[in-house]
Amino acid sequence: MRIPKRGFNNIFAKDYAEVNLGLVQKAIDAGKLDANGVIDHAALKAVGLARGGKDGVRLLGKGAFSAKVKFVVAGVSAGAKAAVEQAGGSVEVPAPKAAAAE
Repeated sequence: MRIPKRGFNNIFAKDYAEVNLGLVQKAIDAGKLDANGVIDHAALKAVGLARGGKDGVRLLGKGAFSAKVKFVVAGVSAGAKAAVEQAGGSVEVPAPKAAAAE
């Protein structure tokens, strides 16, 4: 209790589950994910790729990706978006939900 607390904890920081495209491609190749449907936070969590992330999934571009799929995620990096669109897929980032007015 006498030791001072150092650093800064942002209480407004978003908590995203980060998922790389290479892992998504492996799950599609293994038959765990359906490439014909929409891949969202619930689908990635069911497969075990998205751990945590109370604010959604952020898609990152590490790894090779070749499947034509549609993603609905909370965030996406520029490299990941380019890789998905080059493979013929699409990425949708819905608008954040407004806080409930009191």
